[in-house]
Amino acid sequence: MREKIMGVIPLIVALMFVVALGAYSSPSYAATATQTVTVTVPEAISIVVPNVNFGVVDAGTTGTSPDFTIQNTGNVKIDLYVNATDSALRSATATDIIGVGNLTINSNFANGYVQIPYASPIKIYDNMNKAAQGSGTPTTWTTNMKLVVPSFTEDGAYSINLLYTAVKHNTAP
Repeated sequence: MREKIMGVIPLIVALMFVVALGAYSSPSYAATATQTVTVTVPEAISIVVPNVNFGVVDAGTTGTSPDFTIQNTGNVKIDLYVNATDSALRSATATDIIGVGNLTINSNFANGYVQIPYASPIKIYDNMNKAAQGSGTPTTWTTNMKLVVPSFTEDGAYSINLLYTAVKHNTAP
């Protein structure tokens, strides 16, 4: 009987080892973890404005510019402002000037023509959509200007620079 017990003890020890080994080597079937991925896209405000040539406008009349297109090539909705960088259109050859008060632009915001001011910008477009995601196709707005040329204005080519300012919608310039 002692031999039977002695034969059983190694068997029990072997079984315990197998059970213990099985408990530690059982396979894992799945594990999960959550990861947060973050990116910040900066605002990019960008516009394209072409030069405008009224052509020939007789003194004492009002000229209308050809239509021109302003493009929002940025990634945010914008408000668009304009102002003149000088108080008058000037000529390199003439002594007369054409006051900036004679220059107006057709405004989306005011639903009609507004006088282009000197120095302080005026809003001319409210909430212009951003360029299309992916393609980058710009949002465009077609407008025009009017210029009153005072009577007896000396002949010559007159010009002025206009400053267009685009700001994120509902933000002051």
